Amino acid sequence: MSHTIRVGAPAQLVALASLSDLKSDLKITDDTQDADLNRRLLEASSAVLAYIGRPILSSDWRDIIDLRQDQPRISLVLGRYPVTALKVVSINGTAMGGDDLTNVFGAMDTSCGMLYPPDGGPALWHPARYVITYTAGYSPPGADGTGGTIPLEIQQAIRITAAASWHGGDRDPNLKSESEQGVGSTSWVAAASGTGGLPQDAANLLAGYRSGGIR
Repeated sequence: MSHTIRVGAPAQLVALASLSDLKSDLKITDDTQDADLNRRLLEASSAVLAYIGRPILSSDWRDIIDLRQDQPRISLVLGRYPVTALKVVSINGTAMGGDDLTNVFGAMDTSCGMLYPPDGGPALWHPARYVITYTAGYSPPGADGTGGTIPLEIQQAIRITAAASWHGGDRDPNLKSESEQGVGSTSWVAAASGTGGLPQDAANLLAGYRSGGIR
């Protein structure tokens, strides 16, 4: 049995893709629409996080894992990932020493939060109560597109969603296309069924990051 609790305040929602990249996608070169575009980036970031279904912004967490007598394991699977720092690992109330903690972090699969016993120790985690405090998640890019660790697929999905919102403007969301005789026709990218309101192209990019994924 295991459960994950947040340590400290939740991460504040910020745009998880950059304004400069979205403007480049939309071929916008002035600053007159920055406020509107920033709003759409925030809305798209919120929609993408909801679709992924798990927290991905960097924060501190604590997992409590109880292994019964019949449950030795090769690895302990943490509730949040990717793991960027391992702070405390205690076994039945006794904290691991610095070298063992360093070895555990060095051997773990940080991308999916799989924690292995330290080198030179037992091959399995034995039945006990494990309390693990760690930092996990991504950091967002700056407004100019530099820095941050948000995967490019997530950033692209957010920009696709924000761009679809911007192109849609204030039109009726049920309107998918319109035409005017002698002028031409216009169509819009529509949200697909089962994607939480995201365009299908955006949802496809997020498949590996949804709750239960391993990236």
